[in-house]
Amino acid sequence: MEFTPEQQAHIDGLLTEHKEKWETEILAPLQTELAGLKPVAKTDKEKEIEAKEQELWNKEKSLHIKEKGLSDFAEFFNANTIEDLDIQAEKLNKILEAKKLNNAYVPSGHKTADAYAQAEKSGDTQTMIGSKLSKLFS
Repeated sequence: MEFTPEQQAHIDGLLTEHKEKWETEILAPLQTELAGLKPVAKTDKEKEIEAKEQELWNKEKSLHIKEKGLSDFAEFFNANTIEDLDIQAEKLNKILEAKKLNNAYVPSGHKTADAYAQAEKSGDTQTMIGSKLSKLFS
């Protein structure tokens, strides 16, 4: 459908009018509200304070980990509070204790002392003979 130049100019005028009305009544208040919701940019002083706080926390965390005797594992701790750090240290200590128990020496080929060997150590010949005979009849 084609419009005459006068009709097209009228349509363009209406579109422009409605667009301007929409921009002033709806868009502008939304933009001001959105601008109010944006976070304020941090000043250099605030950034410096945050960096100092982070540095202080890292030192405190390092000292706390050394107190627990886990300085070898310091890079594995990821906590934001001392309480969280204590929980993580406790979990790691439990794991290390379990590993320590699992890696303990377990003798292989260890024979339990039978009645004959015990009697032989004590020099009791009667019990030695009794244990040999019991093996024959059992």
